[in-house]
Amino acid sequence: MIVALIAIASAGCGSSADAAGGPLKLGEADNGKAYTVKVGDIIEVIVPGNPTTGFSWAAALAEKDAALVQQVGEPVYATEASDGAVVGAGGTFTLTFKAAADGEALLKLVYARPWESVPPESTFTVTLTIE
Repeated sequence: MIVALIAIASAGCGSSADAAGGPLKLGEADNGKAYTVKVGDIIEVIVPGNPTTGFSWAAALAEKDAALVQQVGEPVYATEASDGAVVGAGGTFTLTFKAAADGEALLKLVYARPWESVPPESTFTVTLTIE
């Protein structure tokens, strides 16, 4: 019973990067959650997308959040593995960030066509407590 309560209490609270020192990897299921990381930790966000539609994922950080969480490089796109080369098939975008300073930051990504002045097709947000 105690083990179950501990598991329930820790679920949703998030965790730091894995014990082996690898990056904290986040995906669609982590949208809206909160995590605790250490200064210097790397955070990878892997989200589905399809650039052939003109859409791409980009960071949309407020100034205070950008001072705490810094993007490392450009988003990297990878097509989904399939038996044949399917033109226009979707894949995933990986955006990498580094926890730069103590504080609480909202890591927000938007999936949009950069040239359009409309709300994004989708958003991804995670609250990071950086220690």
